[in-house]
Amino acid sequence: FLPGLRSLPFWTPPNHNSNSKANPTKVSIAYGEPTVTKVVNHLESNYLAIKEEYMHAVMGMGRKTDLSADNPSVSKPLEPDYDVNLKGEHASDKLHSGTWDWHSYILNGSIQPKFEESCPNTTKIIKEMEPMLFLNNPFGFSFFSTLHEKSFIKPHFGPMNLRLRIHLPLIVPSDVTPDAFSSKPQTKCGIRVGNQIRSWEEGKAVVLDDSFEHEVWNETKEVRVILLLDVWHPDVAVEERERIVNMFHYAKKQGWMKN
Repeated sequence: FLPGLRSLPFWTPPNHNSNSKANPTKVSIAYGEPTVTKVVNHLESNYLAIKEEYMHAVMGMGRKTDLSADNPSVSKPLEPDYDVNLKGEHASDKLHSGTWDWHSYILNGSIQPKFEESCPNTTKIIKEMEPMLFLNNPFGFSFFSTLHEKSFIKPHFGPMNLRLRIHLPLIVPSDVTPDAFSSKPQTKCGIRVGNQIRSWEEGKAVVLDDSFEHEVWNETKEVRVILLLDVWHPDVAVEERERIVNMFHYAKKQGWMKN
């Protein structure tokens, strides 16, 4: 952990969604932080394009089949790349229950060619934010996170405070009103960071600091899909970022870290 960084569970307020409806050009980010605000504006302005590509590339909607061809074929949807049997920050069957699918553009700090091929528009949109992307280190991620019905990600801490995590909701369950069987009194589909609980609204980004204890749940009968994106904490200077990346490269070269 790097001392002196500004620290809040959420960098978007609870009323971020209502503010955006009243004035779509105004996004409220903690401390008025300009670089994070720019990233959030960029993601929200491209929400529909990203969602459409998810529906095509992952769900297989809109795929063309030429049955008149001699050898008809169907483009295969992008397959999940998250494996609970591998070691890593998120890889533990004790961390989650139910079904949680990943389709990764950035996995452990490395860009995934299959995602680039299947999701060229989303790739382009994310690359336009490259100076802020948490790349070239084993703790950087960007992926379509699909949390299926009756699934839970249990309370845990992120490994560092060097990054902020952004959720761009693409698909949110239609009815999240708690009932007699709900384990959480606020919502049937939501996230807790520290002592604060939020739910998602399609197209409205949520910025959080996952170095706080956090958990996620979906008690509905529908899927919840977000584009998750890690960015550098804005208080980490460019020179510090370069040194941190070099530190990880050196550790890997020495054999102290695995792929």
